Parts: sequence; structure tokens; C-alpha cells
Amino acid sequence: MIAKRTGRKVCLVGLYPKRDPAMPDRISNHGLRMVEATLRAANLPDLEIAVLDVVDALPEELFEEILALDPDIVGFSTYLWSLPVFDQVARRLHRHDASRTIVFGGPSARPAMFNQSPFQELRQIADILVTGEGEHAFLEIVSSTNRSMEAWKSIPGLALWNGETWHNTLVRPLGDLNELASPYAMKIVPHGGLAVLQTYRGCPFTCAYCEWGTMESPKRVRTEEHLIEELTSLEISNPAGALMVDAGLNLNERAFKELAKASKATGYFRNKRLICEVYPAKIQKHHMDFMSQVGEPLIGVGLQSFDKTALSTMERTLEEEKFDVHVAEMNRFAHVAIEIIMGLPGDTPETFRKTFWRARSYPCTLRVYHCVVLPSALMVRSPPEHLLNYDPISLKMRSCLGWTAEAIEQECRFLSTMADQSGGAIGEFLWVFPPP
Repeated sequence: MIAKRTGRKVCLVGLYPKRDPAMPDRISNHGLRMVEATLRAANLPDLEIAVLDVVDALPEELFEEILALDPDIVGFSTYLWSLPVFDQVARRLHRHDASRTIVFGGPSARPAMFNQSPFQELRQIADILVTGEGEHAFLEIVSSTNRSMEAWKSIPGLALWNGETWHNTLVRPLGDLNELASPYAMKIVPHGGLAVLQTYRGCPFTCAYCEWGTMESPKRVRTEEHLIEELTSLEISNPAGALMVDAGLNLNERAFKELAKASKATGYFRNKRLICEVYPAKIQKHHMDFMSQVGEPLIGVGLQSFDKTALSTMERTLEEEKFDVHVAEMNRFAHVAIEIIMGLPGDTPETFRKTFWRARSYPCTLRVYHCVVLPSALMVRSPPEHLLNYDPISLKMRSCLGWTAEAIEQECRFLSTMADQSGGAIGEFLWVFPPP
């Protein structure tokens, strides 16, 4: 193994694709900024940080930008849309100077993803995958000047390729969200767009298609005091509102109560947009009351399917009576979007079409997502009988239990035609239909 540089010149890299017409306003790469804030707050000697938070960059352009900075450590914030570009950039960096430490973090930085045929060579180039929470893991990587495989094995929450197999280090213990540095309080987030707000991490459910379900039950909650500081800091960056990245507004009652108190104390959302998800069966009056006080509430309701067999296959349930009542109530004061998935294992074209038409009958926006095989979800949690066949780069489902390849292609054409006819939007991974 080539000896690694020991300096603390760090380049953090995030990449979003060209704005998808079906997606919301510009948002900052929150995971990237959280890592940056943690590093800056640590006050490490000789630390230099450069952040490339870019949109639609070509691999050769990104490589030249990184090369000009000459970092000792490069950290890639990796999603399914950015991994193919980062793959090419990392290869160029490695050929130029293999003494740099190359770290991949984010949802696509998983052994299962790097085992996909297009990315297998990347296993030899990426020194570290951060598979747990990234803030303190990355801080420990940068803090130590002993940059060897043996040293990295002592850092929790990493996956390391030894040339033949993956070595997973110890699971990183849960941290306290209130102790993490805020990128908004540190004024390192670009102004405008949509802010990103997080009140807890994790999810109590284990829906097979969702990466949230692989995380621990959401016990860590940001306090009212901490959230007041965050909302006050958001005012400075002047976003149009906030996108909540919690698994659901109403899936952690402690977190919701702290948010409600902080919102009331600051009045932040009175004239702002708030985009969030709710779990329909658990919505209660105080959740409705809170959202009714928001200037522009946009609520996503994850239905996924009305078919009980498909839901059972994905470890999901539905209480239909509550669903109808709660959607009607929320629709009185909020912009509601029902969300379903096309191509779920255990579903069929016939039952999906029934779900589509029923969901389309509600006076709400409808979002239809193409099922994707995420590396911490279906990719590692589906049994063989699901017969998954998916694109190894986009991760879009090609065929599976209940769906032939021809059926999925036909349904894609159907959804695109219907979206065009209704004045909706067609994105890379979803179709959006306005209220009927």
C-alpha cells in the first residue's frame, strides 16, 4: 500500500444533477455541510477545507478543480446520481497521486453498491467508505495522521476493502444531535433555495424499499433550545422555507413537540414554506394544528400502494379508513401530495393501475416513483424469490416478482402519457400529477 499523505488539507465534494422539473427548489447538500461544520468546529491544527458543492459538473472539470486545490484527503458525498461521476473523478485522482486518501460517504457509499459490476474497480481506489453517521467518523479520519488500513480499522462506522473482501469496523454509537455543529449557525450554507431541517434521525418502521428502515428507532431528538437556535440561524440565509428530512413529521412525538415549541417561540414558519412527510395512520389533531399555522405547508403522504399483498411483501401496512379521513382533513389547509411506487416486488401491473386511479381520484397532487433498489434497502434485504433485476447504475427496477420487463416499460409509457395530458411533470425517477 502506498504511504498516504499526513496533511489536513481537505476537499469535500458534493454533486447534484441538473434540476429535475419534477423536483423542488434548490437545496444544499446537508450531509456535506454537516461534515464541514464538524471539521471547522474541531479547530484542528493546520486544517484547510475547500468545499465543491456543484451542479451538473463533468468528471474532467471536477477533477481539474480538485487537482488545483491539491488536497490530502478528498471526501465524496455520494448519491445514486453522483456516484458514476465520482467514480471517474476518483480514478483520475488515484492515477495522478495515489497518496491522497479518498473517502466516500452518503447513501450510495455502501459495499453492496461498490460490488455492482460498474463500480467494482472503484473498490481498489476508494480507501474508506463511511457507512455510519459521517460527522465524527470523518473528523477522526482527518484528525489522525496515521492513515493506514490498520489505523482505520479502529474507527467505528467504516467499510474497508482489503483486496478480497470488505472489513466492516465496529458500529458507531449513536451521538447527540444537539452536540453537532450547525452549518447554518456557522453561516457556511449558500443563501436562498430551501433550507434542510432535521429534528431526529432514524425510523421506527422497516419498510423494505426504504433506507430509513435500516436505522435504529428514532430516540435522539433535537431540543427546543437547539431548534430555536437553528431556526434563528435559518433567517440569516433567507431560504424560501425548509425541507424536513425526518422520516416523518409525526413518527417521533418527542421530536415533534420540541419542533412545535421552537416554531411557536420564533414564529419562523408563519410566512414560510415547510415540506415534510407524514405517516397517515398516526396523524393527530395537534399535528394538523401545527401545520395549519405554517405559511405554505406541503405534505407528502407515503401510500406506496393500496394493494395489501404488495404492502405485506414490503413490510408495510395501511389503515384505509384513517387514510381517507386524514387526507381530506389535511387537504383543507395544506398542499397534499400522495406518493405511490411503480414496480414494487409483490405488486402487479393490474393492482398498480388500481392504486394509480384510486390515488388519482383524491383532490391532491400525485407523485409516482419508479421503484429503485437502494443499497441499504431492497439491494440487501430482498429474498431471492423477489427476482430483482435492476439497472446497476440508476438502480431502477427492470423486472421483479409480479413485473416483467415489458410490463414496467409499458407502465412507464403510460405514466408519461398521463403526466403530459394532465399538465404534470416527468422526472428521472418520478412522475408528478396535479390535483384532478
